[in-house]
Amino acid sequence: MKKMLTAAAALAVAVAVSGCGGDTASPKQEQKQAANAADDLSAAKDGTYSAVSRKDEMGSGRITIVIKDHKIKAAQFDGLNPDGVVKDETYGMSDGEIKNEGKYKKAQLAVKAHKDFADQLVERQKLSEVDAIAGATVSYNQFVEAAQDAIEQSKK
Repeated sequence: MKKMLTAAAALAVAVAVSGCGGDTASPKQEQKQAANAADDLSAAKDGTYSAVSRKDEMGSGRITIVIKDHKIKAAQFDGLNPDGVVKDETYGMSDGEIKNEGKYKKAQLAVKAHKDFADQLVERQKLSEVDAIAGATVSYNQFVEAAQDAIEQSKK
């Protein structure tokens, strides 16, 4: 009898928990769906398009893409600190000096990733095929958001 009650309780919990899930996509799934939609450049018009991701505590990302004949011919992506200054070789320094080697290396990994993301977009021609880089997740998310916006602008 005790085993039956335990089994019934476990079944009730399983049913209750499974009912808690919704049909809404996770933010990562939504980002992937939007990136897939941005892959179709058949309606893209020739031109130069720029967009900036939403600003957060780490800053934002700014992209400029050049489209010609339904292809991305050039792309440049820059990370911006919260003050809007481009993240460069000084990003991760304090008072112009490297005071924390680990922090500086991680910051510079993100700076290098900015160019890598833009290069991948031009090479692969599909936003959904641009690979994230370990240690540069915030930059990747900013890149995807800004690139989606710029590509959507090209279709209007």
